[in-house]
Amino acid sequence: GELSANSPAEEGLHPASYPWSHKGWLDSFDHASIRRGYQVYREVCAACHSLDRIAWRNLVGVSHTVDEVKAMAEEVEYEDGPNDTGEMFQRPGKLADYMPAPYPNEEAARAGNAG
Repeated sequence: GELSANSPAEEGLHPASYPWSHKGWLDSFDHASIRRGYQVYREVCAACHSLDRIAWRNLVGVSHTVDEVKAMAEEVEYEDGPNDTGEMFQRPGKLADYMPAPYPNEEAARAGNAG
């Protein structure tokens, strides 16, 4: 005989629908909620999980003010250079810098998390 695959809709399965506040074309995210989410990330998740593809500037106007983000970025030391003598040096973070990863490389992450 012939086999036919049923779609989830034919099986009576439908995706959940949630009343998101940012559902419309011109709607926006709840910025206070995003700020709380970032705080949870920073206090709980950042020890193991990275946002290293997100620049500090991406938080400006979304969850924090320019001054707040500058202060957070400046808490992190970044290697920069070379200077006039060819040496690398440490400097405070800037808005253009990307958030630091919790581990220097993938091997260190594996070692720190039992594989």
